[in-house]
This record gives sequence, C-alpha cells and structure tokens, in this order.
Amino acid sequence: MTTRWHQLTSAQFAGLAGGYGGAGPVAALAHAQLSKHLLLIKFIATAWSGDRAYRDRAVETLTRAQAAGPERFAHLLTDPLIGAWAAGTTRRLRGAVRSEVPLGVDCNHLSAVAAAAAAAIGVDADLVVHVSGGGVTLPGLGRALTTAPEHTPLAATVRRGRVTVQGQAGWQTLRTLTGSAERGGLRVALDDLGAYRGGHHAPPADRLDDAELRRWQDTFVAGWTLIARYDPVRAGELTAGLRTLVPLAILDGHSARSATIRDAFGAFGLTRPATPADFAVMLVHEFQHSKLSGVLDIQPLTDATSADLHFAPWRTDPRPVGGLLQGVYAFLGIGQFWERLLGVPEFAGRAADELALVREQVRWGLRGLEVGALLPAGARFTAGMRAALETLDTRRLPDRAVGRAEQAVRGNHEAWRLRNAETLRR
Repeated sequence: MTTRWHQLTSAQFAGLAGGYGGAGPVAALAHAQLSKHLLLIKFIATAWSGDRAYRDRAVETLTRAQAAGPERFAHLLTDPLIGAWAAGTTRRLRGAVRSEVPLGVDCNHLSAVAAAAAAAIGVDADLVVHVSGGGVTLPGLGRALTTAPEHTPLAATVRRGRVTVQGQAGWQTLRTLTGSAERGGLRVALDDLGAYRGGHHAPPADRLDDAELRRWQDTFVAGWTLIARYDPVRAGELTAGLRTLVPLAILDGHSARSATIRDAFGAFGLTRPATPADFAVMLVHEFQHSKLSGVLDIQPLTDATSADLHFAPWRTDPRPVGGLLQGVYAFLGIGQFWERLLGVPEFAGRAADELALVREQVRWGLRGLEVGALLPAGARFTAGMRAALETLDTRRLPDRAVGRAEQAVRGNHEAWRLRNAETLRR
C-alpha cells in the first residue's frame, strides 16, 4: 500500500476559493483522501499493540486486494466513514481522545475494512472481526447481524465476493439514494448502519423503515433536480465528491440539523429536510465544508496556534479563525445557489430574501477573516471569496430585502457583543 504527494494547481486553488472549483478539482481532493487514509492505516497497523495475527491478516488481505483491483480498492478506501474511523482511532492511539469501546475493537475495524475490500475485488480471505452495535459493519456493503455479545471476536470468511461472519443471523444492505439522470445523476449511500457514522451534534438515526426511506428518496431526487437544472457546476462537484449521507436522530420537531465531520470527506449527517429546496441548500452547504476540509488536507490556510476569536453572523459564540473560514465558505456557496434561483418564479421571492441575508453574513465574516490569523495561502483563498462576493453584489435585490438583511446582521452582532463581552475582554 503506497501514498503520494498531492497539491492543487494555482487554477484549481483559485477556482475553489471562488466558491466553486468544478468536478476536476473536487475529484483531485477526493483522490487525495486515498493517501491520507493509507497513511492513517499504516500508523494504526504500526501502533496497534493488540493481537498481531488479526493485524497481519488484515494488512496482507488489503495488500492483495490492492494488487488485484487498484481502482476498486481506491474507491473503497476513500469511503468517508473509513476516514472517520481511521482518524478517530489514530487519535485514540495517540492518547488525544478516550472511548468506552475497547481500543483493540477500534483498531481491528481494519479487519472489517479488509473483508470489504476482499469482497469488492474478489479476493478470498480469512479474518477475525469484532461485533459493534449488534453486528459487523463492512464499509460500502452493509452489516452482518449477530446475536453474539458486543465486542466479541468472530471469524469472517470471504469467498468469491461474499462475506460470511461466524454465527451470522441476518444481513442489512447499505442502501442508496439516487438522483435523476440529469447532469449524469447522483448516487449516494444513505448510511444508517455504520459503526463509525457518529460524531455529529446529534446521534445517528437507527435503521430507517421502508416508508421513511421512500420519503428520503423522493425529497432527495427533487432537491437534486433543482441543483442539476439551475446550478450545473455545483452538480458536477457533488457527483465527483459526495459519497455518503448519514441520517441523524430527530431530537425535536422544530429544527433541521446537518453537520460535516472534518475527517469524513464526501459525507455529512442530517435530519431529513422538509422540502426539496431545503435538501438542495443542505447539499450545497455541507459539501462546501467537505471541499474546504479537502483543501486543508493539502494546504493549510490558517495559523492553528492563534487564540483570536471572531464574530460569525450565523452563530452566537465567538469563533476561532478556522471555524469562521469554514462558515464563510459554506455560506458563500449557499448564496451562489440562491443567486441561481432568482430567475425561477417558484423561488424568486425566497431566493431574493435568502441571498440578501447570506451576502451580508458573508460580508461581515470576510471582515473578520481579513484581520484574522491567515497564512499567505489563506489570504489568497479569502481574496478569492471576496471576489465571489463582489460578483454576488452585482445582482440587484429588492431594497426591503437588503434592508432587512442589514438590520438582522447588525442586530445579531450587537447581541453577540453583549453576550460575549466578558470572554472577549480576556
């Protein structure tokens, strides 16, 4: 298993800084995840002090799978939730985080990854896997159900593309959401199975029933159609990089939730959006976070040692420069999407209101970034976002929408200043 050096061309960097980038640069970001994941797996295999036989079988299986089918291997190993597992387990091995799950169970998820790779590529293997969450999750495939106690080691046999787990009591397939064929279509996993699908600000949902799955599919395809029809460059980006959606538990009936995990490029968690337009905006919003996280894997943009805090118009807490950068980039993408819908009669009124507000939020956010702890590359990236905002500013919006947006952001800033006065004096 090998890795390579990755970097963005100046044109790719500039395109991404402007809020878009296109399918090519996004594919480059996605491809870089293979090297990242392999480096993390190498660290886990080296630092793991548990059963060496489990580790050695897993590494040997992965090596054979990569040799037999390098393209399919690369696709599987760039699974976003493999990234989430590998990064989280690395932090555990380095003592940065704690968990009630035995460390050996987290480390030995490597064997489940190896079993999935062997099955996908047609390599036979004999491995040992651990029970987690009532079954054994195989990335990209599904979950083998078992009645064995949590964290029990079980034999896993891979023959002719099929995985059989000792004492297996059933199988749950990883399901997908499929967009229309417009602009090449979009097909993403709806992962309500994975052992490493957590880490958002709400717990992951349990397995969806068939009726709820249909509701997800119907809203998704309608939201995707909006993006494909009115924002084709964004559609190309999503097709190139979005892999997985994780349904989140509904904690209350009054708010939608979504969040992107830094280490899971191409995935995010969400509650089911109420409307197709809401689903479209959520796809744009959260994938902006993935894109920026992918850029940061290749090119640091901010001084990570800075303790400076800033106002983010969409939050009430002071934000470090890295958090502010993520927010500005996400809201810039939202603004660009609403700008595309200004000429669509069905959405024109809402689009004007939303664009007016987002423009003002991004404007205030950029002011904070431009005096923030940016590295030279971060200053260039911020300049690209500033130029994109200036393009959005050329769109004439109703005076009332602009006025309401300006008033809302000024009011939020005053409330933020009063709430955080003591923190900011420290």
